[in-house]
Amino acid sequence: MIGVRSVEMLRRCTSRLHHYQYRGIVVVMVARKPIYMQNTPHNEGRGIQTLTLVRESDTRVSYCGVPRPAYSQGLSHTSQRHIWGWLNAIFNKVDENRIKEVGPDRACAEWLLRCGALVKWRDRETWTKDYNTLPPAGNRALKIAEVDATNSAVMHNGFPHLQGCKYIKKIIFHKANYMDDAALSQLPILRDSLTHLQVSSCGNITLDGLKHIKKLEKLEHLLLYDLPTISNKEEVVKELQEALPKCQVSFPYAQAEDDPSLQQPEEEEKKK
Repeated sequence: MIGVRSVEMLRRCTSRLHHYQYRGIVVVMVARKPIYMQNTPHNEGRGIQTLTLVRESDTRVSYCGVPRPAYSQGLSHTSQRHIWGWLNAIFNKVDENRIKEVGPDRACAEWLLRCGALVKWRDRETWTKDYNTLPPAGNRALKIAEVDATNSAVMHNGFPHLQGCKYIKKIIFHKANYMDDAALSQLPILRDSLTHLQVSSCGNITLDGLKHIKKLEKLEHLLLYDLPTISNKEEVVKELQEALPKCQVSFPYAQAEDDPSLQQPEEEEKKK
């Protein structure tokens, strides 16, 4: 979510950013190209509205009655990345007042959903995918149990939202392009509850970041996959397994031909 005040802040930050209403959608213009944000209720009872970013790949655009934005026309790839990184940083910003108002689990769920992640509540089977389907803010009985942050925009500066969430047992970080070592360094916030963790296809994760996983003492299953900066997979698995003897650590190769244990005899002969 981006609060209306945040949009005003964005406007002040660049002379090329303007916004206006169109069919219930706030259209933010960047270099004369549209980024769509859908009005949603927020801070119930206070008359404050927020803006949910509708990304280029978001199918919600199709039923909002607004054409898909054509980013390729007029905006360079570098400019697009800068704008999205800038907006995502705002999505990840921690609002301490909001946490006090609605509780840690609700505030954390809001953060995750506005960054494109999914949330599963404790004792519920279905995933919450849309911010608009969140339960009323006054309901503090619901606790987050699982998080699927696949293709999400979660950043390290948003991870303090995890403070106070005592029932999160499983998290998937897959193709979360903004995940980095600084984000993993904050995962021990969940050391008392987290039992399942997947970190895969996150290109900014290095060995230094993986070392923080050692502090997750209750971890039972750890899946690492497609981390380009990590070359010594066997050593990493050994180190993590020694630190977490009760955890099943898996770090498969992205492609079979990359696994030295599966090399064909003729390939070995060629190397001689």
